Amino acid sequence: MELDVAIIGGGPAGAATALALLNQKNWRIGIFEMSTQPIFRIGESLPPSNQFLLAKLGVLDSFKQEGHLPSLGNASAWGGDTLAFNDFWTSMGGQGWHLDRSRFDTWLLGEAAKRGATVMGGRQVVGCSPTTNGEWNLRVKDQQGNQTQVNASIVVDASGSRSIFSHWQGSSPIPMDNLLGLASVFSLDGTEALKTHYTLIEAVEFGWWYAARLPKNRVIITLMCDRDLVQKYQLSSRENWTTALEQTHHVQRLLKGLIHPIKLQIFPAFSQYLDQTSGKNWLAVGDAACKFDPLSSSGIYKALSSGIQAADTIKNFKDGQDNAFVLYHQQTQHHFEKYLEERRQYYSQEFRWPLSPFWQRRQGYLTLSPTTILSFQSSPQVTTRLKRLNQYFSNKDLYLLCQLCQLSKPASEVVREFLRQTNRKLSAYRPIEALQYLKDKQVIQAV
Repeated sequence: MELDVAIIGGGPAGAATALALLNQKNWRIGIFEMSTQPIFRIGESLPPSNQFLLAKLGVLDSFKQEGHLPSLGNASAWGGDTLAFNDFWTSMGGQGWHLDRSRFDTWLLGEAAKRGATVMGGRQVVGCSPTTNGEWNLRVKDQQGNQTQVNASIVVDASGSRSIFSHWQGSSPIPMDNLLGLASVFSLDGTEALKTHYTLIEAVEFGWWYAARLPKNRVIITLMCDRDLVQKYQLSSRENWTTALEQTHHVQRLLKGLIHPIKLQIFPAFSQYLDQTSGKNWLAVGDAACKFDPLSSSGIYKALSSGIQAADTIKNFKDGQDNAFVLYHQQTQHHFEKYLEERRQYYSQEFRWPLSPFWQRRQGYLTLSPTTILSFQSSPQVTTRLKRLNQYFSNKDLYLLCQLCQLSKPASEVVREFLRQTNRKLSAYRPIEALQYLKDKQVIQAV
């Protein structure tokens, strides 16, 4: 098979990339989706801002015929016990939706197929190699284990947070936290429980809860909490999760109208970015490029917008812009840095638990003073410990921070030199956060 663009992954980002490309011209596009059955995914609410992107992809009218439940906004107890309402009707677009997420993903992929993309379900890309003319040869395996060869001019990695193809090219995912989601889906019994079309959010000492309506008279309730705190309070136990839910002020009221709980589902929800989101004739989109905190309610928006941006990048490259993929990487990194700052500002609005590790980790709580003298002494043990670290920055950047501490410098000077050498548009907070991380892991020392 010969393709202009091979897309690895059939989620919203992969499907949006295909749709945006096919809006330009009749590209030969293949989408390789490993699964053949709907997958449980978080992201049940679609804010009004997504209407513009769906319209740009040419699928808004079709989406409105899908019959998803309306969402009028968010009701949140954040920074206090009283619910505050953010109504969608005050924004452009006016209405959001509570999604059946699996059905949404299947529908969007189907729209790409209708437009002309070749969707290959049950097909897994298991290997790749560059060809002599700068294209890609992909090895594709079906569910029976049979392998075929596919040649593609450009590869789009839409494989989610696994970033399969990007990993083969030497890219590494950099997690910013260890957030987990613990979700359960309930059936409504016909009472007034959550008949309102608002998404409910409630902060607690060790994380936050949210509840949202789902189609077919169901509701999803999810706890967001860090992995170590889940283990500490044994919240992966259905009994302990329910006990924690019953101690909330607002979400627990929903239990009176809920029946037939389905099993507790646990999924990663941490923020993450890829240290290299593009290369020669390839790029990553959606969660393969970076993941946002579910609190942002922008996972699907990011997937759709990155697909559109990827399609524009591919067109620009084909039109002769040699640095198109480099610019794509820089723009993706800039968007992630902007997101981190917005996340920190929003989490800082919750001040009821100043000693809580969960909130300290997200509010910019730092104990490292700019005048603290930092020292790094290399040894086999320290080097081994450093190689295992991958949070906040790539291992390469963490090693550079350590090298800058070899001459025992103040933290402020280390940060200034790091920003100069890396020449990236970063907030100074980012290397300070990483230095504290290295200090806490006993890789560098305060003198």
